[in-house]
Amino acid sequence: MLRRCLLLVATSVLAGCPRPTVAPAGGAAADDTALRLRVAQAEVRRAGGVAELGDLAAHGDKRARLLALRGLGRIGTPPAVATLLGALGDRDPDVIGAAAGALGLAASLDDADLGATPALIAALSRGGAAVLEALGRAGTVDAQPALVAALSDAALAAPAALALARHGRRKLALAEPSRRALVSATSSSDPAVRYAAVYALAREHQPPSDPDVIAALVRRLGDPDAETRAQAIAALGRRKAVAAARGAGARLDTALLDRDWRVAVEAVRALADTDDGKDAIATAIVRRYGDLERGDATSAHVVIEAEKALAAAAGRPLVRAALTSLTAHDAAASAVPPLTRGWIECLAIAAVVRADPDPALSAVEQCPLADHLRLPIVADLIAADVGSLATRRTALARLLHHAEPRVRAAGFGALPALWKTGEPADQRDAAQTLVAGLTASDANVASAAVDAAGTIYDAIGTADHTWLDTAVIARAATERDPELAAAFLELVGKHALTAGAAACRTGLAGDPVRAKAAAACLKALGEPAPEIAPSAPAPPPVDISAVLGKRPRWHVVTSRGEIVIQLRPDVAPWAVATIVALTRKGFYDGLEFHRVVPNFVVQGGDPTESGAGGPGFSIPAEPATQADGPGYIAGGVGIADAGRDSGGSQWFVMHSRAPHLDGRYTWIGSVDTGQKLADALLVGDRILRATIDIAP
Repeated sequence: MLRRCLLLVATSVLAGCPRPTVAPAGGAAADDTALRLRVAQAEVRRAGGVAELGDLAAHGDKRARLLALRGLGRIGTPPAVATLLGALGDRDPDVIGAAAGALGLAASLDDADLGATPALIAALSRGGAAVLEALGRAGTVDAQPALVAALSDAALAAPAALALARHGRRKLALAEPSRRALVSATSSSDPAVRYAAVYALAREHQPPSDPDVIAALVRRLGDPDAETRAQAIAALGRRKAVAAARGAGARLDTALLDRDWRVAVEAVRALADTDDGKDAIATAIVRRYGDLERGDATSAHVVIEAEKALAAAAGRPLVRAALTSLTAHDAAASAVPPLTRGWIECLAIAAVVRADPDPALSAVEQCPLADHLRLPIVADLIAADVGSLATRRTALARLLHHAEPRVRAAGFGALPALWKTGEPADQRDAAQTLVAGLTASDANVASAAVDAAGTIYDAIGTADHTWLDTAVIARAATERDPELAAAFLELVGKHALTAGAAACRTGLAGDPVRAKAAAACLKALGEPAPEIAPSAPAPPPVDISAVLGKRPRWHVVTSRGEIVIQLRPDVAPWAVATIVALTRKGFYDGLEFHRVVPNFVVQGGDPTESGAGGPGFSIPAEPATQADGPGYIAGGVGIADAGRDSGGSQWFVMHSRAPHLDGRYTWIGSVDTGQKLADALLVGDRILRATIDIAP
């Protein structure tokens, strides 16, 4: 695991590793709470706070300058960016690093080319690793020669490789010298450099077939660092090079039983695309279930991921036997927790049903999970055309009329399949159902209906779809939820609904997420879109003075045990104050974790337990730079959002390192104790209660 605190150069004075105060010469640490309060209040005013922060950046003491520069990056308006570009010419390397880091934040939040590449390259010799980070987030392909040169410097190699990885995430192609340099870096004696180089190759945009890259990745399958092994497997999978790697002697099959569950999960994903790989997964799944029985809770992720990978392959004798064995355990005698066992049994039943010549969806409808967890599995089977038309029609009707919104939303996910394969009467019913969903008050149902509408538009083709246009445009004109409004506006633009132009123009004055979608909508309709000037969100109804200068610890007691999180108000005061305020109201007590992506994140905090809800207000984006702390390594905790300034109550914990989240999502701290418990959480696990303790 890369310890970025060891790589920081002069920019570490800002806030990192952590250092919330400045110690004056010969005295105790100075209390900078008042300064941080002032900066945070200016940040939340967005464009209205640029002048104040610009003045602090120009005339304040060093601490004020550094914090103000970070704040300007979080705001990211053209005047703010102009100030940051000017600060790159400063004599103080700490100021240069802070300005560069802030430019990276601005570029990441708005996915924009700031025209900063030449200035950042010129500042590289004075700003060090912070400038490399910014060249990854804000630089163009013209920055790659400088990044390649930095790879030869032992102190800068890891951040340079991560910068190239960020180019891949931004869909910037790697030049051949960049690829060659990364291949060489995979053999570094420094584990941080090896990880960063492998991560970069794993995220290369549209990579060519390259035997040297494959050979380098195969060598890293035996790396001592588990996250590097996992990234090497992921890289081979994404490059569609698993067969070539196995031909080169890579023993990917053994990775299915790796001592680190994250490596095994990536091996499942990589091998799932090959026929003999499916048999290898089937063999391993039985042994990983044995690990579960012996108390290794995280093996559940491997088993569940394997079941999903094998869902369409249960016709293979070895696969069917393995899946069937997962349904044969005596629940009363099993040491596996009921929720875990329920997921494994239901997914196994669904896979076997899928392969049956006369599939019975009722077997899945009766498996041992709660309705909102079990019935979406049925929806997946309907979407895959499993079962007779009559069977699917009846099952879908049950989903769409269920009392639970999450189940109804799953039904909308299956609706397009019945539209495509059903009879004219099915299409008429689907049309009525879809219009009702597009007008639904429940955000989760409406969001699922938007997704279904996009697919049905494609299926309708040139036939009359006025009925659908009318419903989409009406909701696009009135919806205020950022993520949902953006989805409707995107639909208007993608399908050239010219009657919806007025809705797009109205959206320009909304929150940043809605305004960005509205501008893209107008562009798609062939209309000029003025420069976006989104309104600043109202400050959240929380008291940041209650957390600034303090050390709050968040105690989250889950159905798996207690997780303790050290929060960082010095980095994200608005987000931390929101967590504290909501926790003290009991907001999180009883809520389910609604999203788990193995070897990535576990996410919760949604009162609707669907991913579509929040506290009723938004919080400003407060992403961090490398100077603020370790960021999104395993145990890093962040705020989920749908774009700039759209976060709320939803939060997530990292299973493993994800450098592409750094500088984009608000980082609020790290797990202090209980990471293994966090790793074991599944969808359907709950927060039993959450409390806060705050120390000076």
